[in-house]
Amino acid sequence: MANFIYLLRHGQTDFNLHDLVQGSGHDTSLNETGRRQAGLFYDAYANEGFDTFYCSLLQRSRQTLNPFLEDPQYQNVPLLAREGLNEFHWGDFEGRRFDEFDGIYRQLVQDWRNGQVDAAPPGGESPNQVANRMMPVVEEFHQSPHHKILVCLHGRALRLLLCMLTGQPYSAMDDFDHSNLCLYVLQKDGEHYRVIEANRTDHLQGNRTGEARR
Repeated sequence: MANFIYLLRHGQTDFNLHDLVQGSGHDTSLNETGRRQAGLFYDAYANEGFDTFYCSLLQRSRQTLNPFLEDPQYQNVPLLAREGLNEFHWGDFEGRRFDEFDGIYRQLVQDWRNGQVDAAPPGGESPNQVANRMMPVVEEFHQSPHHKILVCLHGRALRLLLCMLTGQPYSAMDDFDHSNLCLYVLQKDGEHYRVIEANRTDHLQGNRTGEARR
């Protein structure tokens, strides 16, 4: 079981910038701001000593890790791309502005909060469906011999993965805030993990402080 898991949301894309829904149905790339954010995160955590990288199959996830992958000190560190880390598929919402279906979306989130985790957007995935494809990745984390893992994935998938790793019900997803290039740090705690740093973004201002975790 990995001692530390660093969960990172990918950097900004044009879909983020224009408030468009980008689930697993849109393989968007980082924009200039997103690439700058990835560089700032790398500058802050380049010496953290990660021994495994994970990303989804979507390019914005891998691109966020590119500065590490291009660093000679990490040339022997594996990058494991997993479909289970892909963002929710938002079905009919994909590629549209949030304000086009705001009421439907708010009701969906409320249903999830009420424990109706089989509810899904029209043509899209429910939390239970995403958790089923994410579970093999969670099992990899639990079986991993590595000490410190860096995982880059997506906003809603990040929330669900946090529930799974901390032993929270999926209805608690929206208790976890996030933004582009935010960081959560989790530490092994018995059979689960506990969050020791949440939604951290100070690296984006170039003023991250603190020692690397050993």
